[in-house]
Amino acid sequence: MTTSGLRTFNVLFLCTHNSARSILAEALLNRLGAGRFEAWSAGYDPVPAISPYALALLHKINYNPSRLATKPITAVMGKYDPAFDIVIRLCPDRRGSSRTPQFKGNPAVIDWHLPDPCDVMGSSATIAAAYADVFDVLAGRIDVLANLPQAALESEAIGARLERMGENHLRLAS
Repeated sequence: MTTSGLRTFNVLFLCTHNSARSILAEALLNRLGAGRFEAWSAGYDPVPAISPYALALLHKINYNPSRLATKPITAVMGKYDPAFDIVIRLCPDRRGSSRTPQFKGNPAVIDWHLPDPCDVMGSSATIAAAYADVFDVLAGRIDVLANLPQAALESEAIGARLERMGENHLRLAS
């Protein structure tokens, strides 16, 4: 698909439960890359609902989450696969598989492993701070991604470039 003469890039964000990191990343890229990117998210082992802390962050940035929902990876595969250009894994697959599922085409597979804010225990303020930390890291990386020139996005080196962005690890205090 193209928008105003530019190609639209399809990006999938994967994580375990599809309730926080991947949902936030999907919303951020759809907002920051509107018209140039179409973002999706899915989980290896999705939970029934989006985290209320993730929803609170989306409301803070005036993002309407009504089109967001948790879903299994199978919901974006096969006949539902829009031919992803980039697949970004936000965590390792806790099922023990190191293989990325088969998608149409040959998407660049990137690891931006971030800690799961759902794992943080403590007060509501502590948990909310963990979500905010992950959100800030995602916002920074996605802002860079959304502003890359088309030639860079179509380059063979895009995978390595995006992978380097994920080398700065975030550690959440618990």
